[in-house]
Amino acid sequence: MTQTIRIDSLDTAVFVCPECKKTKVLQLSSYRIEKRRTTVKCKCGCGHASNAILEKQYDHLGETCLLGTFMTRQKTRSKGKMIIKKLNSKGLMLRTNIEQNILPGLKLFLEFVLDDAKQSIVKKEVIVKARKGKYLSAEFTSEEHFDNLGPYLFFNKLNI
Repeated sequence: MTQTIRIDSLDTAVFVCPECKKTKVLQLSSYRIEKRRTTVKCKCGCGHASNAILEKQYDHLGETCLLGTFMTRQKTRSKGKMIIKKLNSKGLMLRTNIEQNILPGLKLFLEFVLDDAKQSIVKKEVIVKARKGKYLSAEFTSEEHFDNLGPYLFFNKLNI
């Protein structure tokens, strides 16, 4: 049986093994999936292999090009420059300047500049959900955006 897996607006997909029910969140930005529906073969750590259909939910919703920096405060200190490629009220997808050892579940502190008239500076905390090379998908730790990001998301229709 072929399962349908939806790719969300941040280019992440959740694969669930039909045999052992183990889940894995993958970042798919580096694959450049052009078609609306793509068939792939999935192999789980338990050894089970199956076919799946990747289905895009959004095409170009939330695409941006916002420059900024990121930093971690855990044992494995990482910092660097980034470009936010996709943004919505739940989270963002970014590309780092160099490939770093940032694992899912790690908290990042971001500082970036919006492309609004005031060139507003935004400081946010996110939790990394998936990583593939230089691409990361992350969710905001707070769903409330009382800073300049809130009106930016609302007027650019990026709030979900």
